[in-house]
Amino acid sequence: MKKQLVKYLSSLGLEIHTTTKARGNKGFFRNGRIDISKTLDENSAIRTILHEFAHYLNFLKDEKFKNSYIVFDKNFEEFEEELICVTNFVDENSLCKKLLEEREKVRKSIKSLTSSIRSVYPEFSPCEEFKPFKRFARWSNVSYLEKYDRVKLFSWFSHKTYSIANVKKDFPNIPDVLVDYLNLKSKQRKRARITSRISKLNKYYSKPTELFARFIEGLFMDRAFIQEVAPKSYARFVELFSQGYYENLEHVFDIVGIKV
Repeated sequence: MKKQLVKYLSSLGLEIHTTTKARGNKGFFRNGRIDISKTLDENSAIRTILHEFAHYLNFLKDEKFKNSYIVFDKNFEEFEEELICVTNFVDENSLCKKLLEEREKVRKSIKSLTSSIRSVYPEFSPCEEFKPFKRFARWSNVSYLEKYDRVKLFSWFSHKTYSIANVKKDFPNIPDVLVDYLNLKSKQRKRARITSRISKLNKYYSKPTELFARFIEGLFMDRAFIQEVAPKSYARFVELFSQGYYENLEHVFDIVGIKV
């Protein structure tokens, strides 16, 4: 099936590569070329080819209409919620489960460290300047660890690395409460990085072109389920499909056994 699919897409003028690392991804489409990772099994390769072919279809519409025309529908927002459900089914990474779990662990650590600091300084606020640390760190290199987990400082003929992990060793006189404070600042930075990562992934997965590509993937994985969780999207897709709106997709579906 994979060989037949590659042969047909090649006949359309697409350049298909199945023996590359696909830039570290499962696959990608760019400028008339589709790369599929050589590490994929037959089923995963077919899913990825369908996904990238969907991007190709959107590329054709964009070229034709010159206005980033979305291949699924002009009123794409009407179907967005359903298509996100499809995406979550097709690619569980879109749920960001591991990142959300990690962020929750960090949140709990921040809460615990805040409580520990408040046992010594009841008025402490994680969002405000902590004057006891400022006083202790004045004229000391430990001040760098308020903003960075690890720093390397250079002098004329040597350098010294400081890290929060070794702060007690590097600064033996630092009170435990200030160590908690530095760990708190580190956790806050980590939480911000995780939140940024989740935001970027959500933005990527919610792109109309990506939602459509995973919709096509989903039809290959379990057409009946996709029809159930995304009835309006499926109905609109079938309507456009029956009108020949998606060039060459009918024959692609015939090859991989998708019935709509």
